[in-house]
This record gives sequence, structure tokens and C-alpha cells, in this order.
Amino acid sequence: MKLLNDNTGRKKTEACGMTKDQMIEAMRKINAKYNDNLEERKNALKILMGGIPVGNKVFVIVPVEDLHIDDSYQRPVHNHVKTIAQEWDDMKCDPLKINYRKDGKLYVWDGQHRLVALKMMGVDYVLCVITVGLTQEQEAALFGCQGNGIKKPDPYDIFKANVCSGEAIDTAIKDMCDKYDLIVNRNNKKAGNLSCLTLARDIFKRGEKDREYFEWVLELLHKARWNEFPQSHCHRVINSLYEIRKASDEENEFIQRKLIAYLKKTNPDELLIKATIAYPQFKDESKKLKLFLLDIVNGDDDPVTKIFNGKDRAIA
Repeated sequence: MKLLNDNTGRKKTEACGMTKDQMIEAMRKINAKYNDNLEERKNALKILMGGIPVGNKVFVIVPVEDLHIDDSYQRPVHNHVKTIAQEWDDMKCDPLKINYRKDGKLYVWDGQHRLVALKMMGVDYVLCVITVGLTQEQEAALFGCQGNGIKKPDPYDIFKANVCSGEAIDTAIKDMCDKYDLIVNRNNKKAGNLSCLTLARDIFKRGEKDREYFEWVLELLHKARWNEFPQSHCHRVINSLYEIRKASDEENEFIQRKLIAYLKKTNPDELLIKATIAYPQFKDESKKLKLFLLDIVNGDDDPVTKIFNGKDRAIA
């Protein structure tokens, strides 16, 4: 099996790899190099030898207890597995896709929720499509681009797989988040989570300069200690600060210091409330925050107080 580039630039594993005989030979060569997990290796070879080739796939019947899941790129198991188990229909269930690795174990790279449901149901055997010798990177790349599972991966599931497989943009996003003690996660109600993955990807695709703007934002929020607040790294916050930085030219250091000083005295919820009071005519929360923070940059220490005092306000 080898990696190719598809039309999106991502790595993928060549679909038409080995015949059944070639898989058997490859498995034997792998097993000859190792002395561990001898029983598992022996059982895997028996399973493969009993497989049925159909087209460019080899179908095998595998004991459920012999299948493993790699948590490094697989998404978390969700509650809907109970529904899968309750509504199970063998006629509608696709075979699990598994791979035999050099460690002598069979790993599920497509179908982990179905595997958990099968265990809940007490099923002993399951139909699978097998490959031999794929690396963890190749499995992750396949998982990231597959769409035939019971539950399709969302952007955050794909992000996890992309990082594991070495995809450039998502790996760069993770590296930058690691630098500022952030985790890429869809849950914006937990502190320290970057919950605007789609926005981050769009920014990173625009080029090196925009990546610098993005890091400027993360650095600003880190210095303002906003990593301690939920929703501090959601779309509206990141995008408003990114737009301010993009338009700041040579004054970016002054602007960052001014914003840090203000943000240290507030929090995401309070900031949104004040921005909404100051700019109620706009539905876009990101735009409200941008305009309000520009007021801060332009010298208004508390624009909301000015409104209630009856003073004029200039809209940026």
C-alpha cells in the first residue's frame, strides 16, 4: 500500500492494493520479523486465509474481541451507540474496515461506533473488509476522508485524524494552539478551548501573513489571561480581533497592549453585553465586538458609560 495525493492535496491510501494472496504473503513477512503477540498473529493469519475476495476487497469474519480501536485519531464514542444497538439491522450494516498492523493486532479505522454497539449486543463475530500493513498515519488519512460510516466525522473529528496523519494546515493550527495552551475542541463552554476550527482553517489557508495575524490574536488573549474563561476563543472573539489586527498596519503592538489592558478587566460574557448595548443595530456578534473594541483602541475607556451619560458616539 502506498500514499497518493488526491485533488485536495491530502494524502490518501491507494484503494487497489493487494490481492488475498499478496495480503497473506505480506502478513507472513510481518510476522516473521516479530516474536511478540504470537497467538494474535497466528489467529489473524487464519482469519485472512479464510477470507473471501470480492473485486478489490477481501471480506473476513472476525471475533469482536479481537478488534482494537486507536484513540489517537478516532472520535470519542457518543451516546447514539445505544440507538445503533437498539435499531441494529444486519441488512443495513456495512462491513467494518480493519487493518492488520505490525504489532500483530487488527485495528478498526471505520466503524468504531458499530463495534461498540456490537459489544453492547453481545455479538461474537462481525463481517469486515481487511487490509494488511497500513501504518497509523495511513489509517488516520483514510479515516479523515471516509464518509461511509454510521456517523460521518465532523470537522473536529477530521482535525484529530489530520493531525495524526501529518496534514499541514491542521498540524500547524495544533502547534500554534499548543504554544498558547489551547485545545482545539467544539465545546466553547470550557475554558482553554479553541472552538472556531472552520475560521482557523480559512485563515491559515490565506497565507503566512494571515497566520501571523492569527497568532497575534492568540498571544493577545493569552496575555490577557482569557484562557481562563469559557467562550474566550470562539468565532466572534477570534474573528473580531483578527479583523482589527488585519487593518492595524504598523500600530499593531500599541493596539495589542491597549486591548490586553482592557480585556484583563472584563470577560467574554461582559464584553458581548457591552458591545450589544453600544451597537444594537448589528446582529453580527463579531462585528459588534470589533466596533466596540475599536472604540477602546481609539481612546474610549468605557464607551457604554458614555452612551448612558448621553454623549455622542462615533461609529468606526
